Amino acid sequence: MTPPADETRLFECVTCGGVGIGDNRPTCCGEPMAATETGNTAVSEPSLETLLKTVFDMSGTELDICLCVMEGGELTVAALAEQIGYDRSVVARHLNHLAAFGVVEKRRRIRPAGGHVYVYTPQPPEVVRERLREEFLSWVRLATAQLDDLQREKVEAIADAETDERQWTVFQEQ
Repeated sequence: MTPPADETRLFECVTCGGVGIGDNRPTCCGEPMAATETGNTAVSEPSLETLLKTVFDMSGTELDICLCVMEGGELTVAALAEQIGYDRSVVARHLNHLAAFGVVEKRRRIRPAGGHVYVYTPQPPEVVRERLREEFLSWVRLATAQLDDLQREKVEAIADAETDERQWTVFQEQ
């Protein structure tokens, strides 16, 4: 089964082995990259929760707060803290991170009785989807670069082992 043309897919350069991801055929080494097969993989499909925690470094608490704002509309720190039972300082810290990330909007509102309060509203779904997609693709580029570095280290270790009789070891970041 061929995926739709506008679906994000993984591509590989047949010349140099470079990897690309996108919704159209990128080029590398002067040629269009080949789409990779997706049916034969050891990786299982991640849940939305796993994806948000892994790629975007969201804790379970931050994910709870994010989903509450997405469902609840305009909320203050106090209202959200009361609604979900978390300490105000925890809610404020996570809301500020979500606002910096671009999935909620933070606005200052002047109170009629004096002073101000910050209100948080969800960004429109299409903005959130695009923001998550951009950050995910950036994460994939970084992960791919790390895999390329690992491949380079493996080749160098094998070459070294051939010259001075050492066994190659698995490289793992400490």
